[in-house]
Amino acid sequence: MKHGTVFATVFAMLKLNFCKQLGRFRLEIDHTITEKVTAVFGPSGSGKSTLLNCISGIMHPEVGEIVFLGHTLYTAVGKIRVPPEKRRFGYVFQEGHLFPHLTVQQNIAYGRLRRSDRKNRVDTDQVIDILQIRDLLTRYPKELSVGQRQRVAMTRALASCPQMLLMDEPLAALDPGLKNRILPYLHHIKQAFDIPVLYVTHSIPEAMSFADAVVLLADGRIIAHGEPHEVLTSPTVLPIAQMTGVENIFSLPVIASDKQRGITELAMGAQNLRVPYTEVELGTRMPIAIRAQDIIVSLDFDLPISARNLLSGIIRRINVIGGQTILSVEIEGHRLSVKITTEALEHLQLEEGLICGFIIKANAVNLLWETQNS
Repeated sequence: MKHGTVFATVFAMLKLNFCKQLGRFRLEIDHTITEKVTAVFGPSGSGKSTLLNCISGIMHPEVGEIVFLGHTLYTAVGKIRVPPEKRRFGYVFQEGHLFPHLTVQQNIAYGRLRRSDRKNRVDTDQVIDILQIRDLLTRYPKELSVGQRQRVAMTRALASCPQMLLMDEPLAALDPGLKNRILPYLHHIKQAFDIPVLYVTHSIPEAMSFADAVVLLADGRIIAHGEPHEVLTSPTVLPIAQMTGVENIFSLPVIASDKQRGITELAMGAQNLRVPYTEVELGTRMPIAIRAQDIIVSLDFDLPISARNLLSGIIRRINVIGGQTILSVEIEGHRLSVKITTEALEHLQLEEGLICGFIIKANAVNLLWETQNS
């Protein structure tokens, strides 16, 4: 079921108003979670995992309160500290954390044994089928791939019939191809079960694809929140995106789309940016993300290359940091960051004010709007 039906009235209920001090770092949160799936987005060290640990009961704040479905889980004033096992939150960690001496089936059974009531809101067999792990039930964790372990960890968490599912960067340890294969399973979970999810990530595509709402966390504070597309394509997110490995985020209008050729064309001023085909109306502005390291610099505009984009731009600024160079490039009024080695800088004799070609593979362009609506 989609949020906005039951969850419009039932799931407006996780109230967070607390402070947690860890050495010199301070997490200060004052926010109410209202959507079925909320992504907590931010760079490493912003407080994402600390936030989950306080909600789950692994950590306790110094001041404030945490209220879920009208029940106080923590309050400094009333000295209430509901222990983690009584909060009934399923927790999926980045590394899975399966019991190595138990089979997959036994790991899942452990989740079932932790249920504190007789309500069977989750059919474990259904979860096993949705996450496609039935043929893994007799194996031990050491016999599983990283992706398989994560699917088993999700199954175990759901088998406990949690009131809420907490997921701490569950795809961070996976390579891009494996992430793309695991994401559909998350969508199946979202559609099949009426369980709210708090999903910690530093990946813009994951947040865009999976979440109904996003909370942007930086330096221990929430600096923005709302609908994922609106928040994650706004100027506010740019410095955060740079810390997460996606330095270039902007929206461009769709001017052509050819399903047979597998190409959609976006207008970047007078130049065109070709990206993988997506079904969208002409004139629609599509937010995209391109990593700085995925842009190649060329001094030759007549290269016979397979990449679909060779755009002309000017180098506005050069910053050399260690063994890497960051170019600030202007293409048709759009500023892009381009990351190259210092050796390449010297070999090409690049300098500020120089007009160059910038090669971008179509598949290197992340279509944020497409992943949100797919």
